Amino acid sequence: MASCSSEPADRGASSAERTSAVAAAIIKGTDSDAAQDATVLVMHYDALAKGGGAASGCTGSLLTPRLVLTARHCVAVTDPGAACSSEGKPIAGGEVDGDHEPSAIYVFAGKDRPDFISGTARPARGKEILTTGAKTLCDNDIALVLLDRALEGGTIAPVRLDRGPAKGEMVTVVGWGIAEDDPNPPTRRQRTGVEIVDVGPARELGPKEFRIGEGTCQGDSGGPAIAASGAVLGALSRGGNGAGGTGADGCLGGSNIFTSTAAHAELLRAGYERAGQEPWLEGEPNPLLAKTGEPCAADAECRSNLCDGERKVCAEACAGGACAEGFACVSQSAGAEAGDRTLCAPAKQEEDYDGCAIARGPRGERSSSPAGSSALTAFAVAVIFASVRRKK
Repeated sequence: MASCSSEPADRGASSAERTSAVAAAIIKGTDSDAAQDATVLVMHYDALAKGGGAASGCTGSLLTPRLVLTARHCVAVTDPGAACSSEGKPIAGGEVDGDHEPSAIYVFAGKDRPDFISGTARPARGKEILTTGAKTLCDNDIALVLLDRALEGGTIAPVRLDRGPAKGEMVTVVGWGIAEDDPNPPTRRQRTGVEIVDVGPARELGPKEFRIGEGTCQGDSGGPAIAASGAVLGALSRGGNGAGGTGADGCLGGSNIFTSTAAHAELLRAGYERAGQEPWLEGEPNPLLAKTGEPCAADAECRSNLCDGERKVCAEACAGGACAEGFACVSQSAGAEAGDRTLCAPAKQEEDYDGCAIARGPRGERSSSPAGSSALTAFAVAVIFASVRRKK
């Protein structure tokens, strides 16, 4: 399987022939829809490359509007392939010579391939590349690209950082790579129900890597393996069927290796901090959504997915019919089709009322005198005092 990495000019075919290809595009898949717009196209373009401009394409996952997860070989000058031991050490190839200039990395959102000819495509560009600093791709074929601006049209994805992938777990793979029926598909592709067959350490699999079966191919490098929860588990590193075929022929019936996000939690947390956003962790609400008590116009704008239609603020659901102190579980209409739903709203304060307002003493205790009685008493005293003075 060919690589989307950049090979140093002094390296020849012998290096590629003796290693597994670094990269891997969705084969036997279907079109990916807008629900997977966190999967983005990552392009490296060097206008000054020897022999003219050179471009290579990979895939990535948008973790924040300005942070992209991809493979290290997509943003660096590396060997075209890597063979690794179960200890995560290189057996052959896999050397990293250095990262590309960040501004030469372009990221595109959307499910349709951008129109590069018309000039209408509006990508964000790299501002900074974050890596582990390793000099080999084995166990470290992972990178983050901090963008110069928020990527328009993209959505963000949650990520798994607290535990690694599990053998037998089923994932969905998504990417911009070649397909068996089209070397340059116009639409992003996906394949569901792909099994994780091994978790490192294992044969040719480092401790920070995991292997899936057939599904990805050239151009999908850096793309995600997505758990049933929707969380990204890793970035595609390398793979193939070992037959040495070109295009999809080198991917059919093969296996593919991903670098685990959980194994590189420290790097990812550093990336979130650089992007100025708290991590969106698996099973937790989207941090871009409004918190409880913040303004909203619809349920989808809230982390709780519950907008109080009367107060126009995000609310919490009643937990077993109960709410926090100061709040009460109330029923509220969600529309003709949705019916009623319950949510926690501020409890109404009951006031004692007998026709007069309740006056309170200096310590907040209630007084039996009607409100304003003190002022009336003072006024009466003043009138009497003035009358006495006149009589004198």
